[in-house]
Amino acid sequence: MSGQVSPDPVFQMLTGFFASKTLMAAVEMDVFTKIDGRQVTAQEFGQVLKLESRPAQVFASALASVGLLEAKNGRFSNSPVAAAFLSKKSPAYMGDFVRMADERLYKGWDSLSWSLANNKPVEVKKGGDAESLFNDAKNEQGIEAIQKFTHAMHGISIGPAMALAKAFDFTKYKSMIDIGGGSGAYSLQVAKEYPNMTATVADLAPVCKVAEGYIAKYGLSGRVKTTQLDFWKQDIPKGHDVAFLSHIIHDYDEEKDVTLLKKIYASLNPGGAVIISEWMLNDDKTGPVPSAMMGMNMIIETNGGRNYSFAEISEMLKKAGFKNIEKRPLAGPAQIAIGYK
Repeated sequence: MSGQVSPDPVFQMLTGFFASKTLMAAVEMDVFTKIDGRQVTAQEFGQVLKLESRPAQVFASALASVGLLEAKNGRFSNSPVAAAFLSKKSPAYMGDFVRMADERLYKGWDSLSWSLANNKPVEVKKGGDAESLFNDAKNEQGIEAIQKFTHAMHGISIGPAMALAKAFDFTKYKSMIDIGGGSGAYSLQVAKEYPNMTATVADLAPVCKVAEGYIAKYGLSGRVKTTQLDFWKQDIPKGHDVAFLSHIIHDYDEEKDVTLLKKIYASLNPGGAVIISEWMLNDDKTGPVPSAMMGMNMIIETNGGRNYSFAEISEMLKKAGFKNIEKRPLAGPAQIAIGYK
């Protein structure tokens, strides 16, 4: 009937996990590394993955349908996006993040309605409660989980880190502290692009160990270093011109964020700047979709976190003492808010 509302949007949302689980299965089976640089028939695809004919054909067709494989003359090969981000041969490999989403986030989202009803994160054993993850750095299992998470975040940080070096002019500064800096992706890219800059990745001890591996890999040990920091229990190290935070403030409520930003303000050199990278909501908080959905993830992952709009982040920065606050695009859904001391 003409003008009738279509159920297609509902159907697409309802079956969205079909595509995500297909991606997750492909990464788990290391599909894109195994066929990297090759063009394989469906039969050869099955042989590489040790699959029978029926699942091999269906799997290859599904991956082609979502743009992860390309099909030509009956042969399948990695699409450009799969080759760039899902093959272990690529320096921008995101597979560790995909595996983390599969093993941790997917299970946590199964309890979303419970978290919404109770305003509490899902237990770690069910895939949630990010704060508990980082509080549990005293035993081998906890340390391993933290380091696994850090590796997972590295791949998805490379693109935004490259964009940061272009979005903000570091030429008039000398030093940056990357608070909760994880693998050090942002520090490494800034140091690589700006010879005038040194950087310090400040994070928990198990995370610093991971960052040190990436620093050595990039050959930047002389200009990028790590320091162990629990920013709730310790003061922020002083003497830096720029403080950078990526996906930190969405873990906490506004009161805790302002407390952290005040500590950062006190630590910065005169004329310094703070840069906050987040997937920000629009002013009326109706999107964009990645930011709104990440906010839902914070419901299952944290006790008080959510995604904020630029107006909300700007207000936090003002309360902490920062001035001349501005917003700039970064990469994908990420934007940066900048405040000056």
